Amino acid sequence: MVSLTEIRNRLQRSFTPDQAELIANLHVEMHDQLVTPHDFAELRSVVGELAESQQRTEVRVEQLADAQQRLAEAQQRTEVRVEQLAEAQQRTEVRVEQLAEAQQRTEVRLGELAEAQQRTESRVGELADAQRRTEHAVVDLATSLKQAEFAIKDLAKQVGGLAATAGGNLEAYASERIPEVLAERFGFVTESCGIEAIEAGGKTYEFDAVIRGTLEGRESIVLCEVKTNITEAEVREFLRMVDRVRPVLAQAAPAAEVQPLFFGYRAAVVTQKLIAGTGAWLVFPRGLVAAA
Repeated sequence: MVSLTEIRNRLQRSFTPDQAELIANLHVEMHDQLVTPHDFAELRSVVGELAESQQRTEVRVEQLADAQQRLAEAQQRTEVRVEQLAEAQQRTEVRVEQLAEAQQRTEVRLGELAEAQQRTESRVGELADAQRRTEHAVVDLATSLKQAEFAIKDLAKQVGGLAATAGGNLEAYASERIPEVLAERFGFVTESCGIEAIEAGGKTYEFDAVIRGTLEGRESIVLCEVKTNITEAEVREFLRMVDRVRPVLAQAAPAAEVQPLFFGYRAAVVTQKLIAGTGAWLVFPRGLVAAA
């Protein structure tokens, strides 16, 4: 008979020590009780089932080990995710704090804007009052301007009358003074002097004074322009008038010399030079100033 120790050692090749001990003891006891072939067959069946169970146990242990590994990996991933969530939570808290500060600044700004709006409304009210005062002032000013306009029109009428009177007086004075100056300076003998209109080219040209007479025995016609202040533009325009009527005067008096003359109180130096350069005469009340 094989010893208990040998049986146990053989069984430990396929079973755990406790299982091998149990089976070995059971074998000895059964052998001691005169195990029959039938009982031995049952024992072998039990041993086979135990072996299969052990095999299934080992597979299950392996599966549990794999599951434990997966669980450990999942746990590790979970810890990483939890750490990420913790960091995200921290960032969220920082962002919330920033938003809270921004909200506080916004509320302060809104308060300032509300105060500014109140000041603006107050200013708008003041401007509206000022606008109303301005409108009243404009109405008053318009009334004053209307009154001033009437006064200016009345004054213009008066000034126009005075100007016409002054112009007429100056022309009358020129008709008296020019012959005196021409007689003193050139020995001019005046036959007639006065305002005269001369037609030429279908137009009528009016001269302030036309003096007809003789100069050194020659027939002469002096065409006069009378102005208080003689300007360059007036000189050029008058000389053009003289040129337009020359042919008419030449037909009426072929031997007569036509001489332009300007009479006035004032004439700028440049105007005096222009008159002298054209051969015309310039006479001021005090006497002849420029002559060719």
